[in-house]
Amino acid sequence: MANIQKYFEKFHDNIRLSDKDEKAKLQDKRDLLIKDLKDGLKKNAENNDEEQLKFENFNQGSYAMYTGIKPYNEDYDIDVGVIFDNTEDDFNNPVELKKKVRNALNSNFRTVKIRRPCVTVVYHKSGEPEYHVDLAIYIKDDFDDNCLYLAIGKENSDENNQEWSEQDPKGLIYKINNAYSGDDRKQFKRIIRYLKKWKDKNFTNGGAPISIALTCAAYHWFKPHKEIMGDYNDLRSLINLVKNMLDEFDFITDRLEIYLPVAPGNDLLDKLTDNQMDVFQEKLQSLLAALNKAKDETSKLEACKILQKQFGDVFPLPEQDEVKQSSTPPVVTTGTSA
Repeated sequence: MANIQKYFEKFHDNIRLSDKDEKAKLQDKRDLLIKDLKDGLKKNAENNDEEQLKFENFNQGSYAMYTGIKPYNEDYDIDVGVIFDNTEDDFNNPVELKKKVRNALNSNFRTVKIRRPCVTVVYHKSGEPEYHVDLAIYIKDDFDDNCLYLAIGKENSDENNQEWSEQDPKGLIYKINNAYSGDDRKQFKRIIRYLKKWKDKNFTNGGAPISIALTCAAYHWFKPHKEIMGDYNDLRSLINLVKNMLDEFDFITDRLEIYLPVAPGNDLLDKLTDNQMDVFQEKLQSLLAALNKAKDETSKLEACKILQKQFGDVFPLPEQDEVKQSSTPPVVTTGTSA
C-alpha cells in the first residue's frame, strides 16, 4: 500500500477556509450586517412608534464548528444565530418576526429572502452572488432563557407550515467541537471536510444530503485511525466511516437515518426522496470502492488519480520527482556482512 497521507493533508489545506483570508472576510461582512440589522430595527421601530427589538448573535454552522470548506461555486456563506429577547407571545406567528428582520435589512446592494429555516442575505458582485449570510431567527422560552425556538416558515406560508421549533444550536456546536480532543479532533474535522468536498463534487444536480447530515454522520460513526508508529491515516479512517454509514442503511427501507444529536433530534435525511436516497447509497458505494482501490494501490500517483475522480482536481498528485523517487527499485545486497 502506498502511503498517501501527505496528499490527503495537502488536499485538506486546499479546501479548508483560510483564517487569514476567507474566514476573516466573512467575519467582517457578518459584523457589518449585524450593525445594519440593529440600525434597521431601530429605524423601523421609530417610524412605527413601536418598542425596538433587541437581540444577541452568535456564529453557528460550519463556521462555528470549524468544518467549513471553500465552496464549489465560490459562493461563500456564513450562518449566524440571532436570538431576540422575546417570547412566542410577542408575535402573531414566526414569519412576522422574520419579516421585521427582512424589512430592517432591505437595501439596493443586497437581496434579502425569507426562507423556511432562515433569512438569507445575498451580496452580489458584477451581477453574480459573491457571498451570503443565513440568519437563523430565534426567540427564548418563557421560563428558560437557554431554551431557544427557531422561526420556521416562508413569507407566504400558511399557519400549517409555520412553527416555533425547539432547537439547541449552541449544544450542537459544543458536541461537535468536543467530540474528540488533540490530534484526534484534527483528524475528525479533516474527515468531515473530505466528505463535504466529495458531496460538492458528486451532487451537482440536486438531491444531495445536507452538510450538517455528513457532519453528524461523522459524529456518530467516525473513529480516529493511527498506524502502529502513531501516524494518522486519513484514508483508512475515511474507509471505516463510509463503511459504517453503508452498514447503517436499513435493509427493509433501504434508507439511512442520521439523527441530530441535540433538540429537536430529527432525522437529517428525511427530506430525501427514496430515489435520492438510492443515489446517495450508490455514490457512497462508489466512494468506498475507490477508497479501497486507492488503499491497495502500490503507486502513489495511481492512488491519487483514483481519489481525484471522487474529490476533484483539488486533490493533489505527486510531483514528477516524487513519482520517479517512488518508482526507483530498491538496492539489493548480497553476501555476508562482517
